[in-house]
Amino acid sequence: MECDSQIDSVLQRINRDKNLPPGISEGKRKAIRHNKPHINNLGDHLLKIFDGKDATKLPGITDYNWLQLYTEVGSDLSRWPSEKHFTSWLGLSPGQDRSGKKNKSKSKGKPAVGQIFKQMAHGLLNSKYIGWGSFARRLRGRKGPAIAIKATARKLAAQYWRLIVKGADFVEKGLQAYENIIKEQKQRRLEKLAFELNRELVPA
Repeated sequence: MECDSQIDSVLQRINRDKNLPPGISEGKRKAIRHNKPHINNLGDHLLKIFDGKDATKLPGITDYNWLQLYTEVGSDLSRWPSEKHFTSWLGLSPGQDRSGKKNKSKSKGKPAVGQIFKQMAHGLLNSKYIGWGSFARRLRGRKGPAIAIKATARKLAAQYWRLIVKGADFVEKGLQAYENIIKEQKQRRLEKLAFELNRELVPA
C-alpha cells in the first residue's frame, strides 16, 4: 500500500499539467485479476503519459503490466529504430536464447523486461476467446510451450512498439477470425493438393 501510494504521488506529479487528448476518455478498463495496485485512475494517468495511446487494446495487457513496462522502458520507444530492434533488446528475437532453449550468448538488452511480455503470453495460452491464444496453443503443439510463449511474447512486444511509436490501431479480432484464417489456409493447401493429384474436391 505504501509503495502504491508513492507511485500514485509520482504519477500525479508527472501529469500535473496534462490533459487527455480530445476525444479520448478513460472509459471502462480491463480487469486486473492479480496484484491490482491501489492507484487512483491508473488508466487515466497512463493515457495522459502516452498521449492517448491505449496499450490495453492489445491482448493480454492490463493497466498493471502496462505500468510495469512504463517503469522499465519509459514512454519513448522511438529510441529503438524498429520493432526488430526493440524485440532484440528484450531478448525475444529469433536466434536469441535459441527460441526458448538454453541461452548460449549474453544478451545486450534487458531480457528481464522481455519476461513481462512472456508473462502476458503465458496468460494468452489459456484464453479461449482471443486469437493470439489460439496462435500460441497451435505453436505449443508443434514446438513446445517455451518456444510458443517466446514467439507470442515477441508478437505482442512488436505490436506494443508499433502502437506506441506509430500509433497503429489494433483490434483483437478474437478466436473466430484467427480460426477463419487457418481454415482458409487449409482450404488452399487442399485445393493445391487436389490439383497436383488430378482430383476433384466434392463437399461432404
